[in-house]
Amino acid sequence: MPVFDYIQTTGGIIWTAACVPVGIFFAWLAVFIINKIPASWLCDYGETPSDELLGQERVSFKKEGIVMSVVLCISLVLCRMQFNYGFDIYFIILSLIILISVMTAVCDIKYMIIPDQFTIALAVLSAALSIYDIIRGFKIFHLYWWSPLVGIAIGGGTMLIIDFLGMKLYKKDGMGFGDVKLFAAVGILTGILGTVCTFAMSLITATVFFTVIIASSKIKAKKNTSVQTENIENTENADVTDEDENDISSKSYLAFGPYISMALIIYIVLFDVINYLANLYLDLF
Repeated sequence: MPVFDYIQTTGGIIWTAACVPVGIFFAWLAVFIINKIPASWLCDYGETPSDELLGQERVSFKKEGIVMSVVLCISLVLCRMQFNYGFDIYFIILSLIILISVMTAVCDIKYMIIPDQFTIALAVLSAALSIYDIIRGFKIFHLYWWSPLVGIAIGGGTMLIIDFLGMKLYKKDGMGFGDVKLFAAVGILTGILGTVCTFAMSLITATVFFTVIIASSKIKAKKNTSVQTENIENTENADVTDEDENDISSKSYLAFGPYISMALIIYIVLFDVINYLANLYLDLF
């Protein structure tokens, strides 16, 4: 049903309004899960959990929870408008995928790790919805039965290529293997065209955030330099500032999971618009 027609119905108003409290509950649930999962989930293989991970509270509803509430409420409302009357199964599963994506982003931002358990859950939900989509013949996400398989290859393969190039050019990982597995799981749902669109959006969002971080770091470095005198102590402090800036840039670059998660959420909630624009572009050739 068209969005404007749907939100004028009684069911549409009730469902859309219900997305707000559900989004807040999902945010609370995300905080609860991140705080309760084993510390080993948030560590690299064989790594000993830090004291912070072993503590009682890793994230707070008053801090991270507020941001998650806003993101989830808006995402669920837009998702319901997109997948409304007759597509309740889509909406329910996609809502859970959005929840997992938000938790994945928070973990990667805070601990530079993507829990395998979250990736597996995302893959299972994506596979379930893909199978339902193909068997029922709706073909919303997949026109062909092999589309999810190609999505896996494109998603995971692209991340592997970037990681390989990073190793060859910069002698360090271009992407963490968690990003590879995450994008492969995303590809199950998004298929061929959707995976390409999601990858493009993740690059755009990463570039924007990375540019902002670098610009703010340089502005901060210039301010520090302007108040320093030309003595050995100040020169050493300036070197530390440059190292901190490089460290910030490096960490921000490596944490690509949040941008993948953000791109997936955008693709879901603006599904029709993105596919319309993508097909419009393809028709030019």
